[in-house]
Amino acid sequence: FPANGPTAQAIFDVTGYFTSDMSGATYHALTPARILGPTTLSNHGTLTVQVTGNGGVPAGAVAVTGSLTVTAQTSLGWMYIGPTALANPGTSMITFQASGGASSGVTVGLSGTGSMGITAVFPANGPTAQAIFDVTGYFS
Repeated sequence: FPANGPTAQAIFDVTGYFTSDMSGATYHALTPARILGPTTLSNHGTLTVQVTGNGGVPAGAVAVTGSLTVTAQTSLGWMYIGPTALANPGTSMITFQASGGASSGVTVGLSGTGSMGITAVFPANGPTAQAIFDVTGYFS
């Protein structure tokens, strides 16, 4: 490793929590299934993905686990994923460089209609990136 001295900044976005009582949802593992991708998004471009009814996720699921992958990006940036698509999200689930892919395991709450939203954010207009989502389980 190089000598002491270099620094880095860390960012941590809270996107949910678990409780210790037995009143919460139950997790069900699934065989991984691709339910999105690759789909191209531009700066502040949003996408709504219907999750229930796809990849083995039944109606009534309240959240899913999976892998969000970014590929074919033309700039550095980040993506938000949550119950609804937000044009100007204040948090990110994955950040990525201008080249190479990036992937992150995520747990995402679903909207009342069983969908989730994805938003791409770049430092300027013009760049694009492709989003892929593989579901691995759900909460009911």
